[in-house]
Amino acid sequence: MNVELFTDLIKDDRGNYYVAIDKNDKELTLVNAMLERSYIEVLEFNEDFKKKYTEYEHQFIGKIAMDKVRHDVVYALKEDGHGRMYELEAVIRLYRVTFIDMIEFYRNPRTGGRIV
Repeated sequence: MNVELFTDLIKDDRGNYYVAIDKNDKELTLVNAMLERSYIEVLEFNEDFKKKYTEYEHQFIGKIAMDKVRHDVVYALKEDGHGRMYELEAVIRLYRVTFIDMIEFYRNPRTGGRIV
């Protein structure tokens, strides 16, 4: 098992999904996938946003990030090169795992480590 950063998903026994954001030998740092996906793109409430996300009008803003996670889950389950799905139990047998708490200031590596 070779967990790929930002791509592979790790599922726990309660149906939560995680993404590895850092890997050092046999150590992994995981964060909730919805949190990580919500930091991929900055959403600005302007005309471009309205055009790009028309289908989300009158819906919760969290649905955008959840749809990204749902997309990733579907493709990871297909095992066709768009990421893999691992069970957390299997991962913790091979790696020392650290979790980032959902309510910490998240320093997303995709943003160059800025606190966002």
